[in-house]
Amino acid sequence: MPLGSKRVSMINYAIRDLVNYAKKLENEGRRIIYLNIGDPALFFETPAHIREALAKASIEGNSYYAPSEGIPKLREAICRKEREVNKVNGLTPDDVVVTAGVSEGIQLVLQAIADVGDEILVPDPSYPPYISYSFLSGVNPKTYRCMEEEGWKPDIDDIRSKVGEKVRGIVLINPNNPSGAVYSEKTVKEIIDVAGEHGIPVISDEIYDQIVYDGSFKSTASISYDVPVIGLNGLSKTYLITGWRLGYVYFYDPEGVLDGLKEGVKKMARMRLSVNTPAQVAGVAALNGSREHIKELVSSLRERRDYSFKRLNELTGVYCEKPQGAFYIFPKLNLEKWKRDDEFVVELLKSKGVLLVSGSGFGEMGRGHVRIVFLPPMEVLEEAFNKIEEFISSC
Repeated sequence: MPLGSKRVSMINYAIRDLVNYAKKLENEGRRIIYLNIGDPALFFETPAHIREALAKASIEGNSYYAPSEGIPKLREAICRKEREVNKVNGLTPDDVVVTAGVSEGIQLVLQAIADVGDEILVPDPSYPPYISYSFLSGVNPKTYRCMEEEGWKPDIDDIRSKVGEKVRGIVLINPNNPSGAVYSEKTVKEIIDVAGEHGIPVISDEIYDQIVYDGSFKSTASISYDVPVIGLNGLSKTYLITGWRLGYVYFYDPEGVLDGLKEGVKKMARMRLSVNTPAQVAGVAALNGSREHIKELVSSLRERRDYSFKRLNELTGVYCEKPQGAFYIFPKLNLEKWKRDDEFVVELLKSKGVLLVSGSGFGEMGRGHVRIVFLPPMEVLEEAFNKIEEFISSC
């Protein structure tokens, strides 16, 4: 009998699924432009004071296991950052667990919040680990619709219709991956209200909280009065340290209903021992230091966002909403020439050496779309969009 987990066989991660094939083409002498992975550290320099803090932390011997929940100074810095940047008040270090990136935070929360057969409401389209980690935990991910025609706004009526007795939480990704949508305070409040009506928390993924171009971002916990919020965030994107794997989970719990869940997350954190200690020490310096680099980052990305949006809307048979945050754009394709969006992605890679991500990898509402990362410099984006235009025109 062949070995292998059925649950693992259900996992797909479209963002990286074609990387090995792209590398094979590269090894054959092809030039590949990677617009698939949202890694700003590949294109923007980590601020010097953060790099120096990591080196110093290593030199000074911070090579031991850290506390499983995270070093106290980092948890204190996270509380201060959430208070100053996102107006989330009342958090204490005890409410924070440091994780190996937001991805581990997702895994810990989904395993602690629900039992086998329970349900989690997840946006569609959605960041794939929410679906995959649900399957691995034996939890059923029920998707709710985000409406492209309204800037990828969540469909509140659809959310309300799907909250049954087995639902243990509502996931909100804001700013959104893959669409780049930033939700209004009204929309976030409506989701909070639905959660409150059913006595369940909102699981709010806010990793792109400081990468916003239009309008203003409102953290879910900052506008929740009595509904508990499980916040997921980290330093990877905004502080340009993706490979350091520094994320965190916080529990905004005004009525004290998340104590059991919080302890469950901490129990699992103890099983994996700790997050990288020198990186945590440097994370304190990142959060407590200057944020000037963020202004420069957002300014550069706004220019790249505007250029990408312009080029895509000049293409025949392509439509896209303008992203308001993060660094992704999610155009819809005219698929008369291709049966599926993943076929488009493979053929584009073979023909022109440009790697995108198929929209169907983000859920049913993503079908017929592709996700494009607009992090590279303008000259690289120009070359990539020229190739995409050539490919679409030639088919």
